[in-house]
Amino acid sequence: MGLPYQAINCKRIIFTVGFIFLCWLNMGQAMAYDSLFVVESVKVDVTAGNSVAAQNQAFNEAQNKAFSILAQRMVVEAQAASVSTPNALTISSLVKDYEVTDEQLSAVRYVGTYTFRFREAAVSKFFSVSGVTFTNVGSKTLLILPVFQRDGRNMIWSEGNLWMTSWSNATLSSGLVPVEVPIGDLMDIADIDEDQALGYERRKLDRMLGRYDATEAAIMIAVPDKTLSDIRNADEKAVGRLRISIYRTDRASAEHVQDIFLVADGQETIKGIYDRGVLSAYTALQKDWKRKTLASAAQSQIFHIRVPFSNIKQWVRVRQALTNISGLNDLSVLSMKKVEARLSFKYRGDIKHLRDDLSRSNMSLGQGYPNGSAHKFTDNQRGSPEMMYDLTYRGAPKIQPNNFYRSTQNTSNTEDSGAVHTF
Repeated sequence: MGLPYQAINCKRIIFTVGFIFLCWLNMGQAMAYDSLFVVESVKVDVTAGNSVAAQNQAFNEAQNKAFSILAQRMVVEAQAASVSTPNALTISSLVKDYEVTDEQLSAVRYVGTYTFRFREAAVSKFFSVSGVTFTNVGSKTLLILPVFQRDGRNMIWSEGNLWMTSWSNATLSSGLVPVEVPIGDLMDIADIDEDQALGYERRKLDRMLGRYDATEAAIMIAVPDKTLSDIRNADEKAVGRLRISIYRTDRASAEHVQDIFLVADGQETIKGIYDRGVLSAYTALQKDWKRKTLASAAQSQIFHIRVPFSNIKQWVRVRQALTNISGLNDLSVLSMKKVEARLSFKYRGDIKHLRDDLSRSNMSLGQGYPNGSAHKFTDNQRGSPEMMYDLTYRGAPKIQPNNFYRSTQNTSNTEDSGAVHTF
């Protein structure tokens, strides 16, 4: 009789240790620093009476530049210019850390390049007190598929795609929407057929997104008019007009979002107009994300949720999906059982935005359970939270309401047609 007992307890120990390890592993990923608050490639060049004075002056100048870049990134365009740069002591209190990525020093001159990482909570509080409208919710990486249309033919991987070349060579800050451009290797070519760029297979696109650690993709189609198209040398003077069509890919098929039109300014080369097109499209992505997250930027709520699962693989998938949601942090496992986990996390945004984000990851948040339930949220919790939620997802086991709070409400939630979308 002892052997079966030992075997059962051994399985329990292995199961528990496995859960603890996976929780620890995923927690490290959840704590990854938000790139929205990282300002890179801040360049300064200062000459002063001596090297020490030049270096000190350069640091203060770099701090000011980094703060201005951050303000332009986060604050709504109409108000960004009105945000005055605070004094050096205030900026220092907003900086988490910094590093010098390159520097040159002489007797009286200092040339350096800095990276600053700002404190998320401190910066959000500063802009809130300043009375400006801003967003502090950064997007996950967006994969860009630059399609070049010429002579009625689409090309992505073919030689002569000037549009792909401009995207690949562009130096773009991480900003609100970090972007990645595919390298065009054999796996990329197998997944996306350039002749059918808008008729991609969802399975293949998802495979490609996984390779580039991106959550969504945007198809950027550059269409030069005949005058511009006839000029093949990238260094020749540009004449004509360029249309850039942006398509989203998170639904069953590609869906048109917007068009951008550029006219050659008479001074730039062919390469120049396509480079300008990249910056225009990139700016459009940043503005789109900012516009759709401004309403909830100053809000921050703590959610308590229950996640049912049938096996450890389901739990790992859900946990990983939660860590990939923008604005979701401080994820904590409050209790763990063989069939469910109970979690809490902080989300920068209201419940509608949270449901939108969960929906894009094939998850759904049910209606809340009010306080005063028959069971505590966790065994060792002193007080129950005011509201608790069930999290459902594709392949999730059926929730038994009687095992949770007294409510027998239907916990399913249907996304409304007006859901906020971002790339």
